[in-house]
Amino acid sequence: MPPMAGRPALSDHSGPTSEAEHLRRRVERLQAVVEASELVNSTLDVPEIARRVVELATSLIGADRGSLFLVDGDGETLHALVAHGVEAGTLSVRRGEGIVGTVAAEGTPILLDDPYSDPRFDPAVDRRTGYRTRSLLTVPVRDRERNLVAVLQLLNHHRGHFDAEDVEFLEELAVPFALGLTTARLHREIVRRERMEEELRLAGEIQRTLRPRELGDVPGLELASWDVPCREVGGDYYDVIPARGGSRWWLVMADISGKGVSAGLIASNLQAYLWSRRNDRRSLRRIVAESNDLLCRLARGHKFATLVLAEWDPEDRTLRWIGAGHPPMLVLRGEEVLSLESTGCPVGLIPGSTWEEGCVTLQQGDMVLMYTDGVPEAGMGELDEEFGQERLVEAVRGATSCSEVLHRMRRAVEAFQGSAEFDDDVTALCFSPRPSGRDPELADGEGRRP
Repeated sequence: MPPMAGRPALSDHSGPTSEAEHLRRRVERLQAVVEASELVNSTLDVPEIARRVVELATSLIGADRGSLFLVDGDGETLHALVAHGVEAGTLSVRRGEGIVGTVAAEGTPILLDDPYSDPRFDPAVDRRTGYRTRSLLTVPVRDRERNLVAVLQLLNHHRGHFDAEDVEFLEELAVPFALGLTTARLHREIVRRERMEEELRLAGEIQRTLRPRELGDVPGLELASWDVPCREVGGDYYDVIPARGGSRWWLVMADISGKGVSAGLIASNLQAYLWSRRNDRRSLRRIVAESNDLLCRLARGHKFATLVLAEWDPEDRTLRWIGAGHPPMLVLRGEEVLSLESTGCPVGLIPGSTWEEGCVTLQQGDMVLMYTDGVPEAGMGELDEEFGQERLVEAVRGATSCSEVLHRMRRAVEAFQGSAEFDDDVTALCFSPRPSGRDPELADGEGRRP
């Protein structure tokens, strides 16, 4: 959590709070994050997204009013998109001016119990409306690339002041909200184009900006990726997410049923959910179960996804994973290849489904290959024969680096495919622990030879 200006220390909720009350409030706020994620998939109307998120924040935190200031194209001006009690279009601030402008410039939340005592606070709006601001919480809203997209401000907490739990909730809520704002803004640019081909090309660009760019930035892991969407917008999704407060890493591979824009929207929604849960302390089983229930609600049986969610712990070199109907991960150990099988059904098919969790300890030099079914099923449509799992295993056996694994895979698939077009998205991610001087054994009973 970033440091906050305007208050030397954050206090807890005033008065004793029962464990049941704390859990109830936590459940309500988690549901609000899910609702915000649903909103991202249901509308591209920026004012509607802003209005709904401000309403969620003010209601669940217990604030009297809320405002949301959207960063203008030049990055120097913020215009009020939502402002309770004031006509939104009449409010604008420059970066660095007032509380909102300071948050935009410095990028850290500001929490004030007595705004009038802070020289950065401008009481002009209070004087104009007859309103009295007694407590104030203002936070930046950033997209995945850490670019500022908006500033959210809440006024007058019902119990007298805001606290650290309120800031934490707004940070969780900001993840799907920022994604929704970014997607909606880019879509408004897309729809200005007259031709459908141009619209789809830009949609593909939007999707590509949501993929990890700097795979070399993950401490302790060598990574390489390969993806070929069969249309401008693909339904495959892979990601590398810092998790558990930065002590672990999530490696994600998913394949949404169907193709094109509808599959891409579901993939973006799944990504928003996983990023919002990256610091959740619950087990992978609970996180996947919650994503299943979310997808069931969103798609109503029309879409599902196969998924691998793997958690790498660099401290003890363990890889915990859940495979939801997805092709098995392969552990490459010299000439030996082990298969980490799926541990349950795809997500989005059956509400209330459960999954088992697998665990493997990686040795020095091991490489793990994740891929979508577009790899083993390559060539099936036009050639009436698929590339298959056996060809995949033989292609990558004996590789000595992640980049070599993907080079061999790509060369073998393209040679098999020939001039035929891919009729499904093809995506692969390979990762390996960097040298650390340790050489643990593979956990007993984990994995099997394909």
